Amino acid sequence: MLPGKHAYLAFLPNVVLSCDALFISDLHLGSNQCEAGHLAAFLECIRPRTLFLVGDIIDLQAIRFNAHVDASFLTDRIDALLAGGRGDPPASEALKKTGLLRASHRRVIEQFEALHRAGVAIVYIPGNHDAYLRRHAGLERPGFAIRRQTVYRTPAGQRLLVRHGDEYDRLIRFHADAAEGLARLQERYSAGINGLLSPFTRPAGATLPAGWNAEAILQSAVDLLASHREWPIPVSRGLNSSGGFSLAFVLESALKSRTGHDRLIKRGIVRHLQRERHGPEPLDGLINGHTHIPEATPLALPEPSGDDLGPCHITYYNTGSWARSQRRLGRTALVVAHSGRVGMVRFDRRRGIEPFQPPRFPFNTYPMRPCPGCGLGVAHLEAEDS
Repeated sequence: MLPGKHAYLAFLPNVVLSCDALFISDLHLGSNQCEAGHLAAFLECIRPRTLFLVGDIIDLQAIRFNAHVDASFLTDRIDALLAGGRGDPPASEALKKTGLLRASHRRVIEQFEALHRAGVAIVYIPGNHDAYLRRHAGLERPGFAIRRQTVYRTPAGQRLLVRHGDEYDRLIRFHADAAEGLARLQERYSAGINGLLSPFTRPAGATLPAGWNAEAILQSAVDLLASHREWPIPVSRGLNSSGGFSLAFVLESALKSRTGHDRLIKRGIVRHLQRERHGPEPLDGLINGHTHIPEATPLALPEPSGDDLGPCHITYYNTGSWARSQRRLGRTALVVAHSGRVGMVRFDRRRGIEPFQPPRFPFNTYPMRPCPGCGLGVAHLEAEDS
């Protein structure tokens, strides 16, 4: 049985959650919204074979605002870090000299370095807030790579495309000025809120409870996500369930008209994976971030033709974020067990790592119908909402 409460597991390297792959996104290091302390603690508790950083890891836009530096200064530092040789100091030490990141944010970089030294392969896929690093896509070093996108094959044989997700977001492309203004407002607001909340949001240490079992947490996470596919969660238990007020979320909702925006993004994803379906190795789904809302949703594909041997539907996974917004939907990660089953976990400042069941349809309830190929209930995006 899974213990009712889990401890904060930092500084317990011998008690870790082992998995084949870990996917995290939207850390926004350098932003006042980043929950860096919790993230560093989480990374102490988990040991994946491969760590995928799925975009918006370093928020270059927020660093410019908060450190009062221009874009060229920042990009020069990035180029120098990535051009470094074997004898150069670690990135965390080089960043300390620049003063661009506060200590808690540098600690996350230190955790990445520690995982790399321990043999964890790291794949960095830049997003729209760290888009400059896309210029370095193709960089390959032992145990580290930067790529625009990649395909991850689970131990069970599923092929999942991994990309940040802004590629499907028309708002990012056509409303860049409005998005930058919103980002500035979010940074100023978050700076004030952080000052008020800091005594109450620091991760606090605790003793490890008797019987704590990292494997049980992972097993419960994958079981929960698998059962989650069988029934939808009403929208009233989705985004509104988190409580509290988030200026960032309210402004973003007003700007994007969330329901329609979500449908457009998902339609773009389905069209893209439908095209890939006719290749030699069709894709079974997509893992991305960008929207900051954790999700695992089976999506219907158009009716297959008689000679179509691709998957009968695709699964859309969103890793969520580590930026403070909706507090019950934050600090999430997608994990793949060594068996190949996919699950989701969340880090709680008091309970540590725990299995997480994301809301089925955060924005609206898409019509659900049985998949003609396997009978699983899948979401149909083309029909009107039920």
